[in-house]
Amino acid sequence: MSKTFRICATAMLCALSVVANMFTIPLTPNFSRVISFTIVVTFVAAAYLGTISAMTVGFLGDLIAHFINPMGGMGYNYFIGLSCLLTGLIAGLCFKLLPDKRLLALVVGVVTCFVVCTTFINNFGLWLQVVVGVRPSPSGFVQFLTLDQSQIRKSFWVFAGARTPVALLNYAINGVLLATLLGTKALDKALAKLLPQ
Repeated sequence: MSKTFRICATAMLCALSVVANMFTIPLTPNFSRVISFTIVVTFVAAAYLGTISAMTVGFLGDLIAHFINPMGGMGYNYFIGLSCLLTGLIAGLCFKLLPDKRLLALVVGVVTCFVVCTTFINNFGLWLQVVVGVRPSPSGFVQFLTLDQSQIRKSFWVFAGARTPVALLNYAINGVLLATLLGTKALDKALAKLLPQ
């Protein structure tokens, strides 16, 4: 795969990630529970283009979509941006370390991303934004550290526990879509037609 093709494909998947992010389905008014298909786009980038492309697709898809269609009302959530970047890193490493076992790489990647990116990082950023009421940014994190934390009405673990069923559903939907795409080799066939012989 040429460098030019990789860059063009990464840009195309970034655009697709922006579209997927803009069509996130909110299940609550404050966007703390959503169904999103950005995971599919990031994992496709990881499987076919590698780790750097997947990280780029994950992060830029989230960042650009925020500026086009901001959700949540408190500015860009840096923790979700970090989570999207790490989703690309984790997925890319899984596909790189298990190149001949794509379904296993997918399962390991999805489970790891759920635990690291959603359970901890996303939930923490949303908890800061929705429950604590500080900006989900580095300065908001510093502000959080200086707050009287006894005044926080809901602990992080209670908030994370309440989000877990919807997050599991989101990952299950994305996992099934990805397993279908990778299992049918539909993208392999399309990619073979695009690449010069």
